[in-house]
Amino acid sequence: MADADVPAPPAYSRDSTVLRLPGAVSLDDLSPQWAWGGATGKGVRVAIIDSGIEAGHPALGGSVDLEGSVRVELAGGDAATVVAAPPRDSYGHGTACAEIVHRLAPEASLSSIRVLGPSLGGRAAAFLKGLAWAIEQGFDIVNLSLGTYREDWALAFYELCDLAYFRNCFVVTAANNVARPSFPSMYGSVASVACNTATDPFRFHYNPDPPTEFLARGIDIDVAWLDGGRIRATGNSFAAPHIAGVAALIRSKHATLRPFQLKTVLWATAANVRESTGRPIAAGRLSRTMRRATVSPRATTALRL
Repeated sequence: MADADVPAPPAYSRDSTVLRLPGAVSLDDLSPQWAWGGATGKGVRVAIIDSGIEAGHPALGGSVDLEGSVRVELAGGDAATVVAAPPRDSYGHGTACAEIVHRLAPEASLSSIRVLGPSLGGRAAAFLKGLAWAIEQGFDIVNLSLGTYREDWALAFYELCDLAYFRNCFVVTAANNVARPSFPSMYGSVASVACNTATDPFRFHYNPDPPTEFLARGIDIDVAWLDGGRIRATGNSFAAPHIAGVAALIRSKHATLRPFQLKTVLWATAANVRESTGRPIAAGRLSRTMRRATVSPRATTALRL
């Protein structure tokens, strides 16, 4: 057959020789020691999209990037602009989230992306613009302890979170504090977090009943607040940065992990997964019960597409 008669490969196809990797991280051992043992967050950039960060707060230990912090300004309608601004918190919420990340990953660099005002309110357009900017800047981890109820913004956030996923930006979101869908915490491309009752910041859980995928400490915790102060607070807002902090440690130690691998490591190191009493089944092997079910006529019929 002449070359002219060879059909063009489908879109996104690539030759197998191009796909050879010079090396790959082994995921054989997914213990906490392998995942983040000895890590400090060094080399990892974390964006805190929130009410800002009080950079001079003593609990933050100089971890805030003074040159890499911004605020989002809204003009007429939903037009939004990102402008350089010294890190300053308009409420206290962002400082609390930043400190939680800093406690877990003390050498991670934190950047303030201020999208919320003094009443802890804001516009979805500002939130979307801040997230887009963080993705463009190539942050390793983005913490979003906020969301929007408005369904007319759902698609825009969905597309942006997919873009983050493909650009190797790991987005951690807080679920709503009430039983009401909010975006982007409903999406599979992010790590959505709610509270557990743990007091150990490293004791997080996998949630077997998504869309919220992880549960972390967020009930009655001592957090940094405005003017160098501290308060006790509860909310999914404070559970999310616990997962963001652990993710920063993992990315610090295993810089080449993609978001789906990072989420797998979080799943494997979750307390309830590690402490599961179920008998593990080796990957790729079926139990005798499963073998019988697979070859039964009833099971075969159920699997027809």
